[in-house]
Amino acid sequence: MATATARNVDDKDYAILSEIAEAHGNSISEELRLLIAEYAAKRRTEKMVAATRKLRDRVGLTLPKGTTSLDLLREDRDS
Repeated sequence: MATATARNVDDKDYAILSEIAEAHGNSISEELRLLIAEYAAKRRTEKMVAATRKLRDRVGLTLPKGTTSLDLLREDRDS
């Protein structure tokens, strides 16, 4: 695993992070790892959504007006 070091963290920010970590029963290092993982997961999701939209726009797939993906799933299930 990689190691990251944060220098020159504002004392007020560090104090808040410390409070949050304590409230969650975590060390500051563990809280930082969780925050980094959460942020990274959000970025991966944003990239996936953007790629999906790009593919949709490139392929030009659209649903008939008034139809949702749920309607298509139900139709497929019932057939």
